Amino acid sequence: MSIAGARFWNDRSRFYTQVNNPTEEQLRKAGVGSWLETCGPTAAVNCLAAVGHTLDIHCPGPYRPQPEEVLTDYFNDPRNYEALRAERSDVRPDALQGNRVPQYYPLAVREVFGAHARFMFLHSWRAVTEYLAAGWAVQLCLKNPGHYLAAVAYDSAADEIIYHDSWPARVGGDGFARRMKREEYEQNVQNYVVLYGGSA
Repeated sequence: MSIAGARFWNDRSRFYTQVNNPTEEQLRKAGVGSWLETCGPTAAVNCLAAVGHTLDIHCPGPYRPQPEEVLTDYFNDPRNYEALRAERSDVRPDALQGNRVPQYYPLAVREVFGAHARFMFLHSWRAVTEYLAAGWAVQLCLKNPGHYLAAVAYDSAADEIIYHDSWPARVGGDGFARRMKREEYEQNVQNYVVLYGGSA
């Protein structure tokens, strides 16, 4: 088979979307123009789920919060601003929505899920596809629109990245296991990644 990727890259039951969580609902109801804000946390959750992490959030009662919602809360909780500032000192966590800052993700997923991630500046198609083929998941960010994706596998025969897009409307209604060609990657993906590897 020409496709290699994270352990659960093709498991739809581990696919999360960003359009049904409380933060997005609150922004939508308030009439905020750019209400789609949780693509980063949802991409991170999709990466973690693909490599095998359990993401259940437990409350004392029967309610089960969505994992991308809790991760979003971490970025925007004032109690975490000092730790976030230590990750990237040129950004004020009290002035910018933390879910937009890629350097914050390794700290946040460790604190929320006990998971390991690594930020790095990287834009090599070969390097990213090698990580994917080795079983890693890679959080990418598009330039236009500014939007995070979860790359979860590589199809070497087609020379395409397979990714999950948490904003289904952007890609015609289903963001699961979409395809990206090298040309799109080279023209429209930012020069940084967050890497998620191994299983919890």
